[in-house]
Amino acid sequence: MNDKNNELLNEIHEIASKCDRCGNCLLVCPVFTVNSREACGARGMVNAARAVTKGGVASEEDILEAVDYCLLCGACTDVCASKVKVPDVMLKTRQKLVHLSNKPFDYSAEEKEKMNKAFDTLCDRCAEIEGPEIENERKVAYFFGCQARLDAIDTAVKTVELLSRVAEVELINNECCGLPALTRGHMEVFIEYAKQNIQLFKDVDTIVSDCACCSDTLKKIASYLANDPEWSERAAAFSKKVFSLSEYLTKIGYMPEKRKEQITYHDPCHLGRNQGIKKEPRELLKAAADFVEMPGADVCCGGPCFFPSDYPETSEALSDKKLLNIEKSGAAIVTTECYNCLNQLKKVAEKSGGKFKALHISEIL
Repeated sequence: MNDKNNELLNEIHEIASKCDRCGNCLLVCPVFTVNSREACGARGMVNAARAVTKGGVASEEDILEAVDYCLLCGACTDVCASKVKVPDVMLKTRQKLVHLSNKPFDYSAEEKEKMNKAFDTLCDRCAEIEGPEIENERKVAYFFGCQARLDAIDTAVKTVELLSRVAEVELINNECCGLPALTRGHMEVFIEYAKQNIQLFKDVDTIVSDCACCSDTLKKIASYLANDPEWSERAAAFSKKVFSLSEYLTKIGYMPEKRKEQITYHDPCHLGRNQGIKKEPRELLKAAADFVEMPGADVCCGGPCFFPSDYPETSEALSDKKLLNIEKSGAAIVTTECYNCLNQLKKVAEKSGGKFKALHISEIL
């Protein structure tokens, strides 16, 4: 345990020590624009992470409070001259201090039961889908994420319908991608979910996820198990199979049918910034509709994982900024490829009084 603890402290120090405290990150840190205290910006959070390696500089409770306020959006890294991986150091610091947190990090038994029933519902509804005959014998497995199971089965059905136009779709009752546990610092829980999913999809060649949080997390499993001699090769093979929805559709050359509405797009941080997938959804949307770019499309909407429930005021302030930018675009529809973002965008669409509506990209394509 001490060896692991020291290794974690060394990793935190290695990343945090690269920060030269120039403050460029404060110009783009979304939470700093809402609460402009030093501790609430990326620079202050990195300083808090550095403090945990020093010992005694600040209480561990105060350090955890600081690093817990990070959205993990990564906007700071984009403008950092030293390319400090702020989300990584935040996650490692949360992992180091996880014993101090009593916040939920997994779904309740009731929610898990609902999610299992959602899979049965998805199977029943998708059994009625009749796609065209697939000449090239293309096959994919759909990764059914937790937020889709809890709040958006209709959207998941749309995704399966869309994929069924281009491939034979297999439905597997997967486990959570593990992001909630990872976000809270519960690495053991995350790794267990990862191993279960590796086993579940071992006979599959292609996995498609319609949620940026899931696809990003699943692609990173390889890096988290890279030093595990039993699992490293299997994890690497698994992560290579994973595609986001727009990434996969672009890869196979899918062309959507044209519709008349004017549409704008919100970049999920886990898709655009983390996976570098920005062009693909836009090209698909340009082919599908009258696409317009909105200001600040890649600015975090304030909706990642637990953030809206942990910090509702900050989350709402960020979503209000997104609302203004969507309205500036003049679009009738805002779309995205992340269920957490979609939940946030549906709230702002309602707040707009009907000026626009929010849809998942699979509902457009």
